[in-house]
Amino acid sequence: MSKGAIDFYFEFSSPFGYLASELIETVANRHAVEINWQPFLLGAVFKVTGGSPLVNKPLKGDYSQRDMRRSARLHGIPFNWPEKFPVFPVPSCRAVYWTKANHPEKTADLVHALYRGAWGTGRSVWETGTVIDIAEETGIDRNEVEAGIGDPAIKESLKTATDEAIERGVFGSPFFIYRDEPFWGVDRLDHLDKWIATGGW
Repeated sequence: MSKGAIDFYFEFSSPFGYLASELIETVANRHAVEINWQPFLLGAVFKVTGGSPLVNKPLKGDYSQRDMRRSARLHGIPFNWPEKFPVFPVPSCRAVYWTKANHPEKTADLVHALYRGAWGTGRSVWETGTVIDIAEETGIDRNEVEAGIGDPAIKESLKTATDEAIERGVFGSPFFIYRDEPFWGVDRLDHLDKWIATGGW
């Protein structure tokens, strides 16, 4: 019987989502399950939950930035705070959905390249031109992805994906769903790992 797939919901402005993107494949490969890369827009979620970026919260904000950097060091993941925050993720998200539809084999590479650009090397992934450059570096034709980012159908795909994420109970990034079992946060990857291994508890 197929082990199914991990639905991985993330937002490019989420530093914990970045850390999860660097770790999730280890879990998936260990259990021979696929990853369904699902970028979405946290701004739409915040309208439902009344939330706001963690780093903007009194007391929690300073701690969270310290914890993000510490977590990155723990896992040996390059981490640099973006020049602009929150990162405007729309062009990156649209590029991913266009790639999923047209070059699915390159989806993971593009997600990694965009996230590493945002949080590893300080590239302006909120700018369409930078997103196109990064896509080209991963082997995707720049003219095609540029057209894709502006395609009304791709714009609708992102909106639909965000609406569906909310319907499934996704309220933060990173968020994982495996066979309808939800896990929120990079610190729940070990739970997800064990859940897949054991069939749940």
